[in-house]
Amino acid sequence: MENYPEEVFSTYARINEQVWKELEKGYLDREDLKIKRFKLLLDYLELKDDPGKIASLYLDRLSSKDYLLPHALEVLEYLSKRASLALVTNGLARVQRGRIAKAGIEIFFQHIIISEEIGISKPDPDIFLFAMKLLHLPQHEILCVGDSPSSDIRGGNQAGVDTCWFIYPLREYPLMEPEPTYMISDLRELLTFAPELS
Repeated sequence: MENYPEEVFSTYARINEQVWKELEKGYLDREDLKIKRFKLLLDYLELKDDPGKIASLYLDRLSSKDYLLPHALEVLEYLSKRASLALVTNGLARVQRGRIAKAGIEIFFQHIIISEEIGISKPDPDIFLFAMKLLHLPQHEILCVGDSPSSDIRGGNQAGVDTCWFIYPLREYPLMEPEPTYMISDLRELLTFAPELS
């Protein structure tokens, strides 16, 4: 892929973001998402190929990668000893299970909730209520931390919990989305939110 111009990667990123938004809005299911993003990319490149085969190869490769954000491990290690944590993701189960295992972060979470496995996707507040039930915590003790205003912050807000937008990469908050309770640009800032946990 190194031989492709940067425009190809930026086009894929744009297409991928578009199809995930369609999934969040219920216009698309996961099976369609897997194929559609590569069909649109092939159309853009004016190439003939099987988007299904490309999607399968992509998911295999992606599931074997682990990319952690700066300070993620130290923050997870600290918080997991002081609070109940749940990981809630809209990602594809095949990919997320592989990546979580490769990164070795499953040990920090009481529950890992993957929307594909339970049939509920963010921003549907039911996925947050499902997490609360598993954690046996009331709404006022929950903080939803996420990088997506349209799924994490909107969904957490609709579920009646405090939200924290992790601004990564740095960008403006979309005006049409509900305002988060907190905004951070460094995961270590989470350690200051609840001094009683120290």
